[in-house]
Order: sequence, then structure tokens, then C-alpha cells
Amino acid sequence: MGAPMKRILLAGVAAFGLVGTSSAADLAVKAPVAYVPLFTWTRCYLGANGGWIGGGDKYHTEERYGFYDKTKNGYYAAVSSPFSFSSDESAGTVGGQFGCQFQTGSWVIGSEWDWNWTGLKEDTALSSLDPFEESYFQVDQATHKQFTWFSTARARLGFAWDRVMIYATGGLAYASYDAYTQVDWDVNRDYEDLPFYYRGGYHENRFGYAVGGGLEWAFANNWTAKAEFLYLDFGSFDFKSPVDRLTSDELTDFTYDAWHTRVDAKEYVARIGINYLFHTGGAPVVARY
Repeated sequence: MGAPMKRILLAGVAAFGLVGTSSAADLAVKAPVAYVPLFTWTRCYLGANGGWIGGGDKYHTEERYGFYDKTKNGYYAAVSSPFSFSSDESAGTVGGQFGCQFQTGSWVIGSEWDWNWTGLKEDTALSSLDPFEESYFQVDQATHKQFTWFSTARARLGFAWDRVMIYATGGLAYASYDAYTQVDWDVNRDYEDLPFYYRGGYHENRFGYAVGGGLEWAFANNWTAKAEFLYLDFGSFDFKSPVDRLTSDELTDFTYDAWHTRVDAKEYVARIGINYLFHTGGAPVVARY
């Protein structure tokens, strides 16, 4: 092989080597896999809440009695002094909650239980004047209701945008009610004392239902804050305030049953809360290319 041919062969080998080196360099600088943390709502949590509670109760009270009709020789039922009114008192509430939830796509399904103390009290004083034979009588009524605590067990359905979620909620409610009605029945004539009083109360733990919704924000991997509204409905309940004292002989033609009180119990709750999510190691890590 002559010298010119050797030079051509060496030049070709060198060119091929440069092309291979360039291809290897291209492979070496390929971008690495990027790992981006993503938040998940799939966790159990424990938290606290506080806010405002308002009463939306409606009341109806009336006296029920029987009177003796001498012409018909018998007693007949009657009703007098009815009152219908509502209350819009409000107070504070504080409590705690525990729940678990599971996220699939953007949907979050879970359940929550809470217990809350309230300072809600409703007091109403009413008076009326009604004719009574040649004079009149005055009815002074005082009604009281106290809503001491409530608890709910609810399902939650949410839609999440990464760390922000809106949700609807609903389920069972349970609460403690105390109530009483006191009535002074005063005839404006020459009686030595008030004719009679009515006294009676009610105490019961009642079941009802709760519905509402809220907005929750995960401001850290293990912490969320929420704002929530709940409507609580415990139905209606009745109680009697029987006659406590009767002093007039002129009223013996009447048989007094009791003063009856009906309460339509509804409450409204607006509150904020904070939750701690139970998981370790921070948010899960998902690969993105």
C-alpha cells in the first residue's frame, strides 16, 4: 500500500472516531429525572375548632284547661293566652374533631366526628292582658332554653385543587337541651295573692341531622385550616308546665291542665378550625420527566 493510500485511510478512521465521540457526548448530557412533591388528602386527622352559633328556634305556648258549663252539666276543653314567637340569640362555640379521608383523582371522600361546647341561651319574656268577667287578667310568661353541647358524625365529599379543597358534608347530630316555662296568672281584682302559677321544664338529649359545607387549605404538609358552616335541625319537642299554686275559690269551675310549650329547635354554626394530618416523611414524591 503506497503512502498516499495510508494517509487517506488514517484520515477516514479519525473522522469516524470524531463522530462517535460526538454521539457519546450527546447521550451524556441528557436531562435527569425531576422529582416533584405532590400533596395528598389521603390521611386521618385530629383538630380543634371555634366560632359562632345562633338559635333559629320557634316557640308556641298556650294554656289548656277545662271549664264547667252548668247548662250542659259537663266540662269542656279550652285554650287561652297563646303566644307564638321566635328567638335569634347567639353565642360562642369551641370543640374538637377527628376524621379520615381518601383521595382519588381530584375527589376526596371521608367522614368526621366532632364534639362542641356552646354557651347558647335564649330567654324570652312576654305579657298579655285579656278580659275576665268584669275585670281582666294579666299573663306574664318567661321561657328559657339552653343549648349546652352538640356532637355530629358526618360524611364529607370534597373536590381538591392540589392544596385547596371545597366540600359538602352531612350526617347525624346529637345535642343536649334544657328548657322551662314559668307563667304568673294575675287577676286584677281583690285577691289576696296571685291566683296561680305555672312551672315546668324539659331536659333531654336529642337526635337530629346536620348539613353544611366548607373550604379547607393545606398550608403545610401536615397542617390544614378550614372555614365551615353547619345547619342543625333537632325537630320539635313539647313539654308541660303544670299548675303550681291555686288560691282562689272562685276558680273551682275550671280544671287546669297545664301550660303547654312547643319548641321547633334549629341551630346555625359558623366556625373555623385547624387539623393535623397523620403521616410521616412529608408529602409523597412523584417523578416527572
